[in-house]
Amino acid sequence: MRRTKHQKGRGDRNVREAGPAPAPVLQGAGSRILLPRGYDINTNIGEGFGPYRVDGEQEILPFVTSANVACGAHSGDPSLMEAALESIRYYGLALGAHIGYPDLAGFGRREIHLSSSELRASVLYQLGALSGLARTFGLEITQVRPHGFLYRQMSHDIRIATIVARAIAEYDRWLVLLGPAGNILLASGERAGLRVAGEAWVDRAYDANGNLLPHTHSRAMLKTPQEVMKQVNSLLRHGEVTASDGTRVPLEFETIHLHSRIPQAHAVAEEIRRLVPDASALTAEPFSLDTSEDGEIFPSLAYSV
Repeated sequence: MRRTKHQKGRGDRNVREAGPAPAPVLQGAGSRILLPRGYDINTNIGEGFGPYRVDGEQEILPFVTSANVACGAHSGDPSLMEAALESIRYYGLALGAHIGYPDLAGFGRREIHLSSSELRASVLYQLGALSGLARTFGLEITQVRPHGFLYRQMSHDIRIATIVARAIAEYDRWLVLLGPAGNILLASGERAGLRVAGEAWVDRAYDANGNLLPHTHSRAMLKTPQEVMKQVNSLLRHGEVTASDGTRVPLEFETIHLHSRIPQAHAVAEEIRRLVPDASALTAEPFSLDTSEDGEIFPSLAYSV
């Protein structure tokens, strides 16, 4: 399966083409992404370093709509990033930046603490590195997804979440920040003026408060394809997951995170795409244009108002 996509450079967003005026950047609830149909299905790619590679990354790319590239902090290097971008261009996927703490040895999962200025600079550095390479492929970053300890820290520490969200907005306020719905992470993104999208995991267990169980927990990962698909069906049919204590927890999400290291990843990814036939990638543009069969063009808001 090959999909093609042309990304129009956003450039100076204060200068727009003739046509409908773009909606203002809204904060609060108005900054939630509203997809025209279905869900976005995102995955991570390029999570290796030097000769080390993650098995299965390429196998699930035909079934997702966006891919987040490791930017060289928790994993990734220039060669891997270029290879990932080539795959993203080939499959016509939306491009995400997968940012984390500078921790190659610990894969970004170890507890690391940087000063405010160091953290801001690290975020900007990672976004700049990926963006620079992406331009040579005719691509631009659409979304940003934190990784590992940074993801968990932003979900519970408003100071860290605010620093990262402001750094992303400083770099490009049109980017979409991915994270757990109803969480400090997304709330900080909204306050920074970013668009945000709630994320649901298919292979990770949740607690009764809707938080992911930490990787150190014995039941953090769903270990079989059957468990994964049970959670997928619960998410798609009822918008909820069953927590580790048996509690049914509702989740508001626009994107589904699919990891290449889950058991039988290719078969699981193919089945998820079958269940979401109208999957739709996130967009960093204020308007998306859908053309009907009779050729009439309809403007569609890319976020709720």
